[in-house]
Amino acid sequence: MAHSVFWPKKTFFYPIGNTSPISFTQGLAPETPAKILLLGCGDPRSILYTVHTELELDTAPRRPLDFTCCDVEPAILARNILLLTMILDEASPERVWNIFFHFYLDRESLQLLRRQCRKLVNLSRTLQSWKDGEYSSILCVCSTHTLSELRRLWIMYDETEDLPLEEKAALQTNFSSVMKSIQDRFDGRRVTTAARSAGPLWISVFVPGSDHFRRFWTTGVTFDDASHISEATLMNPVFACDASGRRFNVHYGTDPILAFHLSMTAKLPKDHVSPSDLVQMAQTQFYSWCASFRARVETPNVVIRLFAGDALIFCRALHFCAKSGSVESGLINSSWETTQVILDGGDYKPIRAPLSFNVIDTSNLSDHLGLLNILVATVPLLQPTPAAILNTNTLLTTEDTGGAPCGLAHRVCTDIPTLSLLLGLVPVSYVSGFTSHSNMHEVLCAMSPDAPRHESISWKMAPIVGSPGNAKVPQLLQVKPDELGKILCAIYLQMFSDESLAHLFGSLGQPRKKLGFSHYVRASFVALIAFVKERIRTDWNIAISHMLSLLQADTTLFTGRNYYQDLCCHLHLYRAYTVGALVDGNFGNVERGIFKNWTQIPPVVCVVLKVPRWKVKVLETISDDRIGTPIIHGEVEGRTFHNFFSSIQSYFGETIISRTDPNQLLAKEDEARWSGNSPLIVSFYVPSWILCIQPGSTTIRLSVRAGSAHCKSLYSLLGQNLHVFSADLMDETHVSIVRARPSNPQELSQISGDSAAKANFRRDSLAAPLQKSVSVLLDNTFTTRGLTARIDYLDEASRKALRDCQSSEIQFKQTSPFSMMLSLASFNTELVLPYPINGSKCKSRIARISSYVEVDVNLCGHGFQGLATNPFPLVMDGATPTAWNIHYLNLEQSPELDVTQMDWLREHLMLTPSDSEYTAIKTVPRMQQALLTRMKSIMIPMFTQMTDPIPARIFIMRTPPDLCPIVMFLNSVRLDLASHTVVADMCALALSGPILDVYGIQDIAHRIVANDTCVSLTLDDAAMAPWRQLLPALAERCRTWSHSATCSLIRNCGTLTEIDRYASPFCGCGQGRNLPQEFVEGEWKAMAPYATRIALSPFFARSYMETIGSVAREVVADALGLKNPDVCDVCRGPGTPGMMRCSVCARAKYCSKVCQKDDWKTHKAVCKKTTG
Repeated sequence: MAHSVFWPKKTFFYPIGNTSPISFTQGLAPETPAKILLLGCGDPRSILYTVHTELELDTAPRRPLDFTCCDVEPAILARNILLLTMILDEASPERVWNIFFHFYLDRESLQLLRRQCRKLVNLSRTLQSWKDGEYSSILCVCSTHTLSELRRLWIMYDETEDLPLEEKAALQTNFSSVMKSIQDRFDGRRVTTAARSAGPLWISVFVPGSDHFRRFWTTGVTFDDASHISEATLMNPVFACDASGRRFNVHYGTDPILAFHLSMTAKLPKDHVSPSDLVQMAQTQFYSWCASFRARVETPNVVIRLFAGDALIFCRALHFCAKSGSVESGLINSSWETTQVILDGGDYKPIRAPLSFNVIDTSNLSDHLGLLNILVATVPLLQPTPAAILNTNTLLTTEDTGGAPCGLAHRVCTDIPTLSLLLGLVPVSYVSGFTSHSNMHEVLCAMSPDAPRHESISWKMAPIVGSPGNAKVPQLLQVKPDELGKILCAIYLQMFSDESLAHLFGSLGQPRKKLGFSHYVRASFVALIAFVKERIRTDWNIAISHMLSLLQADTTLFTGRNYYQDLCCHLHLYRAYTVGALVDGNFGNVERGIFKNWTQIPPVVCVVLKVPRWKVKVLETISDDRIGTPIIHGEVEGRTFHNFFSSIQSYFGETIISRTDPNQLLAKEDEARWSGNSPLIVSFYVPSWILCIQPGSTTIRLSVRAGSAHCKSLYSLLGQNLHVFSADLMDETHVSIVRARPSNPQELSQISGDSAAKANFRRDSLAAPLQKSVSVLLDNTFTTRGLTARIDYLDEASRKALRDCQSSEIQFKQTSPFSMMLSLASFNTELVLPYPINGSKCKSRIARISSYVEVDVNLCGHGFQGLATNPFPLVMDGATPTAWNIHYLNLEQSPELDVTQMDWLREHLMLTPSDSEYTAIKTVPRMQQALLTRMKSIMIPMFTQMTDPIPARIFIMRTPPDLCPIVMFLNSVRLDLASHTVVADMCALALSGPILDVYGIQDIAHRIVANDTCVSLTLDDAAMAPWRQLLPALAERCRTWSHSATCSLIRNCGTLTEIDRYASPFCGCGQGRNLPQEFVEGEWKAMAPYATRIALSPFFARSYMETIGSVAREVVADALGLKNPDVCDVCRGPGTPGMMRCSVCARAKYCSKVCQKDDWKTHKAVCKKTTG
């Protein structure tokens, strides 16, 4: 398994989501069928919200929605099916709310729950009975194992009320004691989690949200009526049962209102918000979503598929099924059982269910499984189309950065361009320089460096070019093998930096860094190599050999050499590389060793260790809080060696020798698992030769990894070496050496064939007239700085043209952010590159005799210049134009706001620029500002003017001498709930020549300019250009109409065209269509036939790359009384030794002169204001 194995004593149940929902289709054009994979799916709030807010086209049927949901906790899925089937059965919405969100139920709600459970139990006797049932057309189960787990839980739910009195009383005591402990834990403290779901209105729910949390954990219900509270006295079994059995183990942060959009407080007609207001608001949303879902599924193209198991394993099983056609993957469902993943639900053979997806959402699994693990597992499942999107989310700040700039690079263990080139996808906001989603309220709420902060990053395949008849896919990259070896070595050292001395003990004179989870094992790194091998063309033997030489010489990793054999073992298993020791087969004198009865010894074998139950129970005596979740691993130690192996598999039970192969074991798992008395069976793979060195003095162990979280509490029980159990290699009672893990001989063949989908990447045909290749250019720190594209001409006609042409006839021109066009006489060749480039300073080399041309291009940086040629591209997804870096939204489902009641807007807009942009807006003349900064400096006043006492209703953008001005009519200002921001619903048109020639239009244009609500914005050509590129994307993101076959956007999509200052930036497809009735019938109705509806919203800085909100945070902290006088304003750390203050304003606080110097550019703007 490519993830660390944690001791699973301290776990939590997360039955209710802790963030507000999003639309999973917000990255897709409205006609594109949605195939959505949800990993760590949690509750179905975002599924319901997606259905509720779907864009509908006026001339096309609703698109199919196919959700595949995976969660390691089957109780999550059991609850979800309960909820969805009650919605389908039109149960009372109030009762459904109680069942899904309340810890305690009234009698009628419990009876409804039990009736529904019995119905589901009856339908789930077998897979066939489920398929024959009434819900199977909508709710599909992926495997027999999943269905059996769901049925077991539904039975437990139904039987909980009928438990023996003593058992029921114990469960009731469990409920009340846990609830009391949560009350005590937060006694006297403000709980700020509700602010996360309120977006720009977060201050309004700061206090009532905290009050509701306290009330909910006191009563277990969301009621405020005393009579309703008194009726709810019965334990709700859907909170009392999970995979571990019957117990109340709900996470301490659970609060029902967090799963809803609390920014709807903007619609309340009062200033003071109460906890009851928040509940009523959440219930209103919930009831609306349920009604939309029930209506939508009447169209038979909505499917929800369910799988209970580990997310990384499920991804590998889907990929294996796609490659082999087999539903039997040979993978184990999780690290603590023997159940194999068999996709026998009926939808995967013959294949009907999706095995590749255009939307993959991973919840915040990056916090729990590691971002690199997530990327390597999911990218092979992502459809190779420009619109396909992978969403990763985090709530925890990175250990070394506290969420500061470059936190993303810390998570992916290398610089972003290098990662993108290795994996073939790019973080959209990173290369765009902005995001259309706001998490600025998260930034403000995070008053300490380790405070949770929700960050979402969307990743898309590169490149973003192509046309309907000519889909472009990346070439294989070329990297010099020694350089690739150094890149891989650097990634390896970063992946395992928690094993370094600096991590374990801290730098000299610095406090020791906090201990965190290590998500990566050597198999994780090898899985990355196996994936990259399908994208990189090089001499891989030399590359990996060089990497291993560097690692052997490394002294930074404290346990690096201990894990070296683990690395070599998995390199062999993945068929990535085989070290000499595994090739030579030097097994010593096997006659006296562990292999004395073997006729053939494989290079790698499986060690199976039987750990007595009493040894395991020693650890179970420690309280959950003390033991935490330490990492465990296997060890093999002799007199001259000590090796660690991290990819272990465990289960409770026994082993039986196979009748067909004496060197293979069968697993007999104890169904009681942790509640039983069977020994713990642990297995891991090791190189065979290690077991032959000193067999008589070799020891096999299960140990806790030193440096794991909470391991200090284990020293008194396990000793300084943290050994759980040890046995001699030759101890046949406790140690077995076999070819493969018990009952899973097919695992080895599955691992060796586990690699990326080769079809996603192109190799030129040998019969082609030319061959193209792309090589990576590195700087002296082995960071990617550029790319070299090469064209080899193979046919005589092109070779002759190259020999005969003048150098001036060979020209390179950038045609998109990802492509260059080479013109050679009459030959034009497009070079597609896998990362945004800056083609303005390219360097070319021409080899007329060898018949090739090369060009070196620089990579674009991570700012707005990343897509400088077209900052807001529309790309072709098949035959459909699609917005690439601005999300779609349904304006009709976005609540309209009263512009006279938006005092909070100015603070929200204050957070759209980064600190450096904010300083530039305040201190640098607009003409000298960077383009994105300049756009923000225009957009911020536009939104504030919409909420002025006399609101602006018309905006005109013009360039002297009034060439085709853009006119935007404001219909309304709305909440973009899922993105935590506002959106201006507008109708826009360009006053181009053809429109002005229409009789009467010029008179209307003059009246518009003279109108009191009209704001005129004069821009130069450079500033106007990105606005002209933005407007088509603003129309695309909210359209409810289809593009015609002759649409100008379709003709030019994905290519760089000159901006026509005299023409409209809009295609004609949306003119006059689906405009608000108020505009069509209003004062400017004569303009309606020429207008296109657009959705304008602010752009935000990227909190993982830039410092944001320093000025606003200071103001808000003062207002809420949250400011800590002993915390530095820059690094949030303590003084060294004391705290310094700004000598001018005396408000800004710094721990050192370094922080004061770093902050001066930002603080200077507000400091001047403070002193007048």
